[in-house]
Amino acid sequence: MSIPPDTIHFNQSYLNYHYEWNGFPTILAFVPWIYMLPTLVVTFKITAIYFSTDWDTVEPGKNQHVFLVISLVQISCFLFFLFNYLLVRLPATGLFTSYCAGISPNSWLLVISFLASYTNYLAMVYPFFMPVVRLMILMHPKNHNRINSIMMMITVPFGLIYPICFTFFLFPAIGTCKQLEYPYPFGSIWIYYSGPAFGLRNTPFFLANLSFWLGCSIIANILLFIKIAHAREQLFTQQTSGISYKAQVSITYTTIAMIVFYVTNGLTLLSYYLFYGSHSIMAYTMLARPFGNDAQACLVSWIFYRTHPVFKKNTDTGLMFERRVATA
Repeated sequence: MSIPPDTIHFNQSYLNYHYEWNGFPTILAFVPWIYMLPTLVVTFKITAIYFSTDWDTVEPGKNQHVFLVISLVQISCFLFFLFNYLLVRLPATGLFTSYCAGISPNSWLLVISFLASYTNYLAMVYPFFMPVVRLMILMHPKNHNRINSIMMMITVPFGLIYPICFTFFLFPAIGTCKQLEYPYPFGSIWIYYSGPAFGLRNTPFFLANLSFWLGCSIIANILLFIKIAHAREQLFTQQTSGISYKAQVSITYTTIAMIVFYVTNGLTLLSYYLFYGSHSIMAYTMLARPFGNDAQACLVSWIFYRTHPVFKKNTDTGLMFERRVATA
């Protein structure tokens, strides 16, 4: 098969490459595990609450669909981190440079590129449904469970199918290894693709989707906060337990944190699109982009875990509901 241009395959310089300490690329591959491993444990605890709770029993501070959405968001974020790590951070160390140079472009490399893109879209889609679920709770307090159950039956498969609409052009492509451009040193590579359908690229689709879902999330959150302000007297009466109030505050912080992902990812992606490969100082945002991607996984998990009363061992469970008040 012909070798795509601008790749390292069977290039003698890369075939002879031997790993040596290459500075910041190796550091950037090591540092994320310091915070991602503890975050993975927290994500597991959040998801375990969803699967271990008897949702037919009313408990202060717990809502089935809120926990489902947060679990979906965090699982998709971690998967995106993992495949993006295999796409850029790990190859950039140079550990596999000689190996990649000695093999032909192949479909296995494409699988990594495809899954990195696919999970990125999952991480964009699911956060939007957090404020939507809470809006349903406030707007339909008597039958929000039925409405949200129907919505989740549509949302979960929608999230799984939606990314295909923006990754379909990768199906006829082939995975390749390429040298990372400035400011990465020689031998730092990443996994890319060649021969996509219609010559399409990922970046414009990413930017368009980030803008769209950011706009939708901001609108949904504005409507939610307006609704909360109007319903405050009904929500925060003496009949609402302290646990429920703390849960509502926790979920509000968590919802806001989800927006951070769109902003940080969007800014770094735009800068990468405009300046990558140039010797502009803005090219260094290529280094910061993965950490912007990590922000949602870490911020959302830890804010929710540290503020939600369900995770506090010393929660005052003596306060009782005098009436059922849904956690919005």
